[in-house]
Amino acid sequence: MNFQNLEYFVAVAHEGSITKAAEKLNITQQALSNQISRIEQELGCELFDRKRGFELTYSGKCFHDSAAQILDINRQTESILNDINKNRRGELKIGISHTRGQAILPLLLPDYIKEYPQISLSVVEASTRSLESELDSGTIDIMIGFKPFMLEQAETIDLITEHLFLVAPKDMLKEYLGPDYQKTLAAYNKEPDIRVFRDLPFVLLKKGDRIRAIIDAEFGKANMIPDIKLETGNVQTAFSLASEGIGLTFIPELYLHNPFIISGDDNSPLRGKIDILPFTAASSTIAIGYHSDRYLNEAAKSFIELAKQKFASL
Repeated sequence: MNFQNLEYFVAVAHEGSITKAAEKLNITQQALSNQISRIEQELGCELFDRKRGFELTYSGKCFHDSAAQILDINRQTESILNDINKNRRGELKIGISHTRGQAILPLLLPDYIKEYPQISLSVVEASTRSLESELDSGTIDIMIGFKPFMLEQAETIDLITEHLFLVAPKDMLKEYLGPDYQKTLAAYNKEPDIRVFRDLPFVLLKKGDRIRAIIDAEFGKANMIPDIKLETGNVQTAFSLASEGIGLTFIPELYLHNPFIISGDDNSPLRGKIDILPFTAASSTIAIGYHSDRYLNEAAKSFIELAKQKFASL
């Protein structure tokens, strides 16, 4: 039994499929299947119930817990030794909320890669709650997501506090609010009240997204049931659809001033089709976090420092 065997087993357990795990590991299905069989022969028990799509048996679950801990300890030990020997190699696994990856990573990774060209980087995009689970298990080293983090052992550093803005198609505003709609907008800008737009359709992010939760809470405060034309899981998709007149939507502040995404381009033709209005005083804080009980290597510390510097200048 060696670390590679354990990695193969954990990969199959995580994916629940030989096919998917083999693709992730970049080996053939037959080679991976043979490795799993050898591990079972060595342990003298079945780790997977193959009749149920490679579901872990009770023995498999027990072995998985131990395997995950062993791999985690091995990764931490390698990080410690790399730092002791001032060897700027190794791996950094970054988790980031799926609505923020496209806006944040291009701001950070190019400079980081220049400074640490020998560090192998991997990125996991998921919800903040999913990332907390990955951080707890050691699958990722650091995460960027919305506060508050529910993981008790998470140490966090605030990066940016942002507000949401309302994106409204100009043609739709003229249609629903009349030719003098600019007067209505002027009044709204002085004292935002979402009920002004109660008769207009909306394009919203799907339920379960943090941004959607904030929006729904504001609708609830206004005793307003929005006319939801459609839902999407992508902020930029919602922005593009709004600019083409499908409905009003909401966009985080970070997405309005960012050269790497379409909504952040002041000169984009899409920006000329919309009005960007304040939405709510409510704000969200994006933070970077790590597990306080795990070794934080120099590569991760440098990434955190870079993130702090970048966002301090925004």
